[in-house]
Amino acid sequence: MPNLDDMAGVLVRPLQLLRSRPRNTLDRLRAYEGVPRDELFPAPDRLPRIRTRRRWSLPGFENEDLSFASLHEPIEPLVNEHYHARSRRIQTVYARRIRPKGTEGRPRLLYIHGYMQPETVVEEHGLLGAMARTLDVEIVHLQPPYHGRRKPRSSPYDGERFWTADVVRSFEAMRQTILDARTLLSLMLDESPSPVGLAGLSLGGSFSATLACLEPRFDFAAPFIAHMDMGALLRDAPVLGAMRKDLARFGWTQREFGDFFSSIGWDELEAVIPADRILILAAENDRFFDADVLRAMWHRWGEPEIHWYPTSHMGFLPSMPNAVGHLRRFINGLSRP
Repeated sequence: MPNLDDMAGVLVRPLQLLRSRPRNTLDRLRAYEGVPRDELFPAPDRLPRIRTRRRWSLPGFENEDLSFASLHEPIEPLVNEHYHARSRRIQTVYARRIRPKGTEGRPRLLYIHGYMQPETVVEEHGLLGAMARTLDVEIVHLQPPYHGRRKPRSSPYDGERFWTADVVRSFEAMRQTILDARTLLSLMLDESPSPVGLAGLSLGGSFSATLACLEPRFDFAAPFIAHMDMGALLRDAPVLGAMRKDLARFGWTQREFGDFFSSIGWDELEAVIPADRILILAAENDRFFDADVLRAMWHRWGEPEIHWYPTSHMGFLPSMPNAVGHLRRFINGLSRP
């Protein structure tokens, strides 16, 4: 039977024919050389004004929209100039809060979704609503740049400009996602002292892993089917064929892409959340996030709790109820003051 991951790569090709032509920004990556880690991935320096709007209310649930201005400042000069030249959709951060009634005093969860994942009613009521009820926690779902309401009107699909051969723009989108998540954490902790954990799926899982290395204020972290080796992800992921092709046209190999991340100290990131507060959920036959690469990350992190599923990356969805059950038991088993 064909691997579902390979099938996803085939199915996405017609969609990616609609992508905008990426700019070759490889010669501008020098802007990141020698930049200290706390400038590459800064902590929020202030609390932006947050706007809250009620979305809907169902028996046992409340749902709100949260939005605030991103604190992101691009490092690369030309991107910075373009970013501030006009009001752009990615400059506003959107998050959805789903709060089951009766969860007061429980931990909360900041959740980051995957690459090319749109903001849909099915996701909101099905996946996120079911997760919130099963975990018995409030979930705040962050929308990364170029996705959902942050997608440029000219983009043919969600995430079209997030992860491309325009490496400067892609890296700045990563920096912005990380800062937006840390800012949202600050706003959540300012609102309530109850602890906030972190989870993410696929590329959102990569960001969860990265934030576990940068932000000690998270109470726990749970990356789903993801590692944080960006070079390996570009090499392996079937849906990144267009990006590989465009980079080759610019004269860059997949190894050189990984070397860029090594040069800025990405490979030196280590978890700042204790190993006993990390849960990893992984797929044994994952063609996006190689199992051996994930095992190496798990070992570096002190071998936290990990659960393997006998499935592919795209085949993980039927395992989500079981995975969320693992996460519930993990959260309930954590000690707190």
